[in-house]
Amino acid sequence: MWSKKSFTTAGVCIAVGCVYGFANFLSGKYYLPGCNFAELRPQVVLPMFMGVLYGPVAGFVCGALGDMLGYTIGGKGPFFALHWSMANGLMGLIPGLARYVGARPVDAIAPFVRLLILLVLASGVPFAFSTGVEYGLGRVPFHEALFGFFLPIFITDTLWAFMLVPPMMRAAGLLISRIEMRTIQAVYYLLIVTVMATWLSSILITMREEIQVEELYTLGAVTLIVLIIGLAVSAVSSKKITAPVVTLTNVAHRVGEGDYSHVAELRTIGSRPDELGTMATVFSDMVRSVEKREEDLRQEVRTLRVRIDRKKQTADLEKITGSDYFKTLKQKAGNLRRRAGAEDS
Repeated sequence: MWSKKSFTTAGVCIAVGCVYGFANFLSGKYYLPGCNFAELRPQVVLPMFMGVLYGPVAGFVCGALGDMLGYTIGGKGPFFALHWSMANGLMGLIPGLARYVGARPVDAIAPFVRLLILLVLASGVPFAFSTGVEYGLGRVPFHEALFGFFLPIFITDTLWAFMLVPPMMRAAGLLISRIEMRTIQAVYYLLIVTVMATWLSSILITMREEIQVEELYTLGAVTLIVLIIGLAVSAVSSKKITAPVVTLTNVAHRVGEGDYSHVAELRTIGSRPDELGTMATVFSDMVRSVEKREEDLRQEVRTLRVRIDRKKQTADLEKITGSDYFKTLKQKAGNLRRRAGAEDS
């Protein structure tokens, strides 16, 4: 039985799917250069984001429903290109796997890389399938399927996803701005802007020469590959830069909670010849000093507690032996001993 939350989620997905469908109808008038089917459509991030936000089913419904609605508004009917609508659904479903592969929430470099991999797969796999259907049915030759369908869609959808999905996740609280994320994102957007500017500049420079569609999208594919390689290198570099800081922070938190057992993790950082190595060494020495002082203090407390206990025992004993009742008992016990001795004699 559906809960109120489920109905709310379904309503949001349907509403966003309608927005996606209307946006598809509008973008249907603007095709990519050299294409008569592939469109320039930044709205592809909507089903992707719905998938990340609510899960695979929500992403699929938003993408498939939106695409079918776009065809319906355009007068072609909801089943005009069912395999393309299914591809749009899969485009939303794949990012919906984020919660199952550790890519949600994004609070470090590793989850961020997993998210980007899902976005690349979402931009490529579904449309490789739908393009393959077009080619398999004999509707288009292989050359047109590759350069007129798949590559234009794959390149542009990937770039839109890379640019827009992370900010949308941040707005939804699914991307946490920690030092790792701030470092990687600074390089991330710089790379995207640089690579896109290079690609667009090449297009503008060669426009006078009427660049061939093969050259345009081959260049785009190479540009995308360079971007992905650059992001991979920047992820590794950023991890090396931020990992010591993260380790220091985690150890500091544990020390603050009284756990000194993780200080040994700083040995590797302490061997570095830079400022981070110096910081790790100084912090390790400081923690050891604090730990020793705490242990000495505990020992003093234990010793003091023993002394206090002994004094208390002595005071209690004196209080008991000094009472009139105890003195009377002591006198009676002495009389009994004397009588017993007289009788024995």
